[in-house]
Amino acid sequence: MKKRTLRRVFVIVMAGLATLLFACVSDAAVEYTLSVQNHDPATSICGQYVEAWGNKVKEASGGRIDFVYYHGGSLVGAADSVNAVENGTADMAWSAASIYAGRFPISEGVMLPLNGVVNARMGSKVMMDLLAELPEMQAEYRAFKVIQLSTCTYAPISLVRKKVETIEDIRGLRLRAAGATVITWAKAVGMSPMTVPTPETYESLQKNVIDGCMNDWHNISATKLTEVTKYILDYPVNCSPLFVLMNKDTYASLPADLQAVIDRFSGAYASDMAGIYWDSTRAWVYDTAGASGVEIYDPQPQLIRDFEAVKDAVHADYISYLNGKGLDGKKIYDKMMEIIARYSGKYDFSAPVNVSDFK
Repeated sequence: MKKRTLRRVFVIVMAGLATLLFACVSDAAVEYTLSVQNHDPATSICGQYVEAWGNKVKEASGGRIDFVYYHGGSLVGAADSVNAVENGTADMAWSAASIYAGRFPISEGVMLPLNGVVNARMGSKVMMDLLAELPEMQAEYRAFKVIQLSTCTYAPISLVRKKVETIEDIRGLRLRAAGATVITWAKAVGMSPMTVPTPETYESLQKNVIDGCMNDWHNISATKLTEVTKYILDYPVNCSPLFVLMNKDTYASLPADLQAVIDRFSGAYASDMAGIYWDSTRAWVYDTAGASGVEIYDPQPQLIRDFEAVKDAVHADYISYLNGKGLDGKKIYDKMMEIIARYSGKYDFSAPVNVSDFK
């Protein structure tokens, strides 16, 4: 009787071990293909970045995580990217906070003109520190698994016909400006800012619907704006916040070891990588602008002073904007400026960088 009981126990234990072993083997054999939404072209720095990042994850997972990329907004349009991740239409998306006015109000602060953020490497550090240290910033992204927060490189002022040398030269110019804070600053210095969707910028410049634009170096390169502009005033007016977000349920559906792979390449790793990728685009434009007959030039000291003269009023408007959303605008603004000061002087906006510099 005792032998029979032991035999039954042995059979049960072995069956349990076999089931566990089968589950482990099955789990390790499953491959996961994740969809990635990117509204810019595959050849843009965005396309290059998300695929380079994806290749690192794929390699580290032993091929168990793979990606299918929907570049050029081929899955959904730019304005629908965030909702697509939230509702599961896309597993992940790269996009820009400025597209979704009001949804990421604290992130929008990083695009405040003349706030001290001078390039994407610096802006990416600022964004990640804000996420780590400010609960209100964390609340902006609570619906998502955050892969990274970062910024694009800064936006110079591209001009179709008129070379801007003084503040009088800029008055009345119809310039494309993205984001409420940038528009406020542009109005304060005398421009007539216009809202133009990124894909329509080239044609708007070509047809003289606008006199210029404040598009970052990556966008200038990706959409070939040097074909329809004559001058670029090289000054770091502002950088725009970017992000890569993942659907929370998709992340939760991965086994623990694959979640660990995603985590390993998220956060500071993915953000620092983005900073170098976006900053590299300034050199692209500098290397090709001459062939297109575009003159890139620095502003006169007086013009810089005139640009700076309206900064305080614009920043005060941003604080009021946050207050209007039920947030403590002054507290959030002060924290942001504290973090920006942390990196002040550590980055030279004019120093060239290449994607190969990311290790």
